[in-house]
Order: sequence, then structure tokens, then C-alpha cells
Amino acid sequence: MSRVEEQLRDLLEMAVGEPPRRVTVEALRRRVVHRRAVMAVAVAAAVAVAVAIAVGAAPFRPSSGPSAAGPAAPRQFSPLVPYLSFGWLPAGDKLVAGGTGRKVMYLIARPKLDARSEWNLSVYAAGRCTLVAAPKRLTCSAGPATQISGRAPTVHGHRAFWASSGDSSLVWEYARGGWATLYLPFPYDNPLLHNAAKREAIRRDAVKVARHVRYGAPTPPLVFPAQLTGLPSQWRVSSVYYLPDAGVLRASRYTLYAAAAGSVTSDAGLQFQNNLPWVEIDPITSRHNPCYYYPGGKNSRGKSTREIINGYRVIVSQLDHDRHQVCAANARGLAVLIAEIGPHPALSPATLFAHHLRLLGTNPANWARKPIE
Repeated sequence: MSRVEEQLRDLLEMAVGEPPRRVTVEALRRRVVHRRAVMAVAVAAAVAVAVAIAVGAAPFRPSSGPSAAGPAAPRQFSPLVPYLSFGWLPAGDKLVAGGTGRKVMYLIARPKLDARSEWNLSVYAAGRCTLVAAPKRLTCSAGPATQISGRAPTVHGHRAFWASSGDSSLVWEYARGGWATLYLPFPYDNPLLHNAAKREAIRRDAVKVARHVRYGAPTPPLVFPAQLTGLPSQWRVSSVYYLPDAGVLRASRYTLYAAAAGSVTSDAGLQFQNNLPWVEIDPITSRHNPCYYYPGGKNSRGKSTREIINGYRVIVSQLDHDRHQVCAANARGLAVLIAEIGPHPALSPATLFAHHLRLLGTNPANWARKPIE
């Protein structure tokens, strides 16, 4: 973990009082990007005339441009099948992470994984977004409302708009009933940091990225370094955060759901269901240890014990807000965290680790496409 990630984690803990976990780092990055855009509103308003760009400049109309024709967007995605891929990216950028879910899929491209500047693409299933005229915005069920500022060049003949403060995102109807959002790389959303020509070049790149996105085309396989076995038949994977790794898309974090298991919350594109587990699993590195020990007592948010399960050293923790977890810093070369939130876990994380987890090691050739066996 970088020093910046550690500082972000510390800030998040102080702000919301939640125990640290890797998934919230990505969530915080997204929130920081969103807050940067909000803070830029006043600056953007002051210099809007000076940096106005001719490309796509036109009054907003909800029906501006043709609606998407042809086949409808999927009503629901499969979390085990990546639906998206970038067909083109500017020189120096590459896919560094992605996510799957039933309502939304997303991709992140940067020069490298920990770079600050990124292209952030989200694609929503049919019926998940609504374009309205007053106020001018695109509202999606799996994300924040996006303010529309004006028309953009069409994407494969379909209507598209510039959106967010400073026109820092591009939205378009990629298929009938389905919408996509592409956030432009920071510092595009701060108009003081680029001249008009540079901003126009980034906007042209954004349109080109959008026009080359591939939907439903073959991608490298999504694979898992471990399998869960012997689970209740109604349990399914609901969302996955993955990383490109050795020619495959390696699941780094994933969540499970069942129809009657409790309420669902979302964080960084993942969907968490009460009393059901989520799993974080990565090959170990010298830079990051996912395991935390909570000593208990007045100033501790939880209490931990050190145990041996299946020959592996683990930390079993009971935290505030009914969070239960088990963490192994090294199990067959993998760092593993299994956690649940809820007063009545269907199977405790310790039980899952002891009796329902099949570790597949660090060789990509041994990783499985089926996370539940």
C-alpha cells in the first residue's frame, strides 16, 4: 500500500468510524474525484467564457440527437462475464482495473495502477438511468446524478452530452435504454490547469474512447485465485473488482448475495448484502498486509484473536457494527480476507475459511473461472 493510500484510509476511518478495508480506498478515490469536480464549479463558472470550446457547444434538449436504435441494452449483467473493454486509449494509458455487477459495469484506465489521472467508464443496464430536462441531468440507480451541460458529438449516431462541472464527463446512450458515463482524466475538471486547446484535445480523446468501447465482445477470462465450496445453493456472486494479471482478469474482491439475506449496500461498485460474505484475495506483496489486530478495550473498535486454521496463521476479529472477519496474511502465497456485516451471519468467516475455502495458489494457470464450486 502506498503512503497516499494509507493516508486516505486513515482519513476515512476518522470520518466514518469504520474499520479499514481495501475496498473503501477505491470508493474514497471516486468520492475525491467527485468532490474535486464539485469544488471546481465556481472556478469553471468564472472562466467559462474564456475556455468555451466549440466542439459540441449547443443548448441542452432532453431529446437532442437520435435515441439509440437497434438491440436493447441488457436488462441485467452477469457478474462473472466482463461485458466491457476499451477498444482505444490515448498513448500511455492502459486498463488497470475493472468491475462487474448486475446493474453496472466499469473500467479504469491509467498510465499505471496508482496514477492520479484516470479514464473512468461506467456502463449501466437498461432502465437504470433516466434523462430529465429539469434539472438537466442523467439520474442512474447505481450512482450519483450527473448534471448535463450541453450536447456532445454523437457516439455511433446515438445522442451524447457533456456533463458534470467543467464538462468533466461524457454521457451517451450506448444501446436502447442503456447509458454510459466516461469521466475525463484529472486535472481536466480544473480549467485553470489547462489552456483551451489542451482541454479540447482531451475532449476529442474522450469522444474517441467512447466510440471505440466494445460491448459484449470477448475479453480475457475473469478468474479467481480461490473457490468457495459447499455453500447454500441460492448463494451467487453479485459483484467483482478485478485487475489485469498475466493475460487474465484476476478477481481481487468479490461479494455474494442471496435473495432473502437482508439489505444491500454499494461501495466502489461492489454490492454488499447483510449477513453474507465478501472476499478480498490477492497474491502477497511486501508493500501491503491486509490484516489488522484489534486489541479490545475502551479505545478499540473491536477485538481480535490470533488462531491457526488449516495450518495458516489468521486473525479472527469481531468489530463494531456487527462486522465479523478472518484474515490471513499468507495462505499459499495469497493474502485473504473474508468478512461479513450483520447480526446473524449465515456462515461465520472463520467457518468459511476453515471448511469452505479452496485456495488455488499464485499460478494463474490454476485459477478458476467458477468462484463457487
